[in-house]
Amino acid sequence: MDAQSGHEATLTALIPALAGANMIYGLGMLEGGLTWDYAQLLIENEMAGMILKTLNGIQMDEAHMALDVIEEVGPGGEFISHAHTFQNFRNLSAPKLIDRNSYETWLERSDGKDIYERAREKAIDMLENEPIQDPLSDDLRKQLIDVLAESTAETEELLAKEKEK
Repeated sequence: MDAQSGHEATLTALIPALAGANMIYGLGMLEGGLTWDYAQLLIENEMAGMILKTLNGIQMDEAHMALDVIEEVGPGGEFISHAHTFQNFRNLSAPKLIDRNSYETWLERSDGKDIYERAREKAIDMLENEPIQDPLSDDLRKQLIDVLAESTAETEELLAKEKEK
């Protein structure tokens, strides 16, 4: 994982998303899919979340526009200390791996670990400590087994017919 792979992953996901694709492909993959990396997956998962947030656009309803707050603060005022700002600023972006602190704060908090090192530690922690959950319901599992059995039977039937010729 390096700057090039990060750049390529972003473009590979962002451009199709902006064009209307409804699937982001290849998260965690390196070397054209020859290598897969858990840390890369976590970084790109965060990136994909940001892309999806971007695709949702800017909310233009009354609550998000906060015209009442603009009127309250008035010309020459500031919004940074306003309660509305505090209540809503985390909704814009809440990265878990990307560090937006100053260089000094980043060094102090993370001992200078870059995003890949933080993602790698998180991936190891998840693999060692989080229970693996089966994402398939019993019903869906049965349906998939039925589809596989039907496909296998059709394949065997076609092979038998070819053998007879």
